[in-house]
Amino acid sequence: CGGDVDTHWGCLEGHMFTELIKQDAAGNAVFYPTSSTDTVTTVNTWDCANGCTVKSWLSDTYNANSNEIILMDASTPYVVDESDIFSLQYSEGCCGMSTHDNAGEACADVYFYYSVDCSTLDLDTFLSSCS
Repeated sequence: CGGDVDTHWGCLEGHMFTELIKQDAAGNAVFYPTSSTDTVTTVNTWDCANGCTVKSWLSDTYNANSNEIILMDASTPYVVDESDIFSLQYSEGCCGMSTHDNAGEACADVYFYYSVDCSTLDLDTFLSSCS
């Protein structure tokens, strides 16, 4: 940003620099945002060797000072497992680029919307693991 600009999700009004990353042995993969994420109008990418490919993004609903954001793509759901590891990353820090003017700490509560595929659910195993 090159100055003292405090926002919730990025350093420029409108542009957001936060991305949800799935981490695994193969490397990082951006889950959100994507070009098909609901309310996302623009995704700016960059070449980042560690998989943090989203530089910034714009939304027709949220901005860098929104108290909360919802990143969802109902048309392209992901299959996830309880053992998956996710992190919410600031794009510059995740990619190791332009970090000289970054400062401060932040935290966010992250929630997942999910559904269970009942056709593949082993009910006996599920019930015994819940009791």
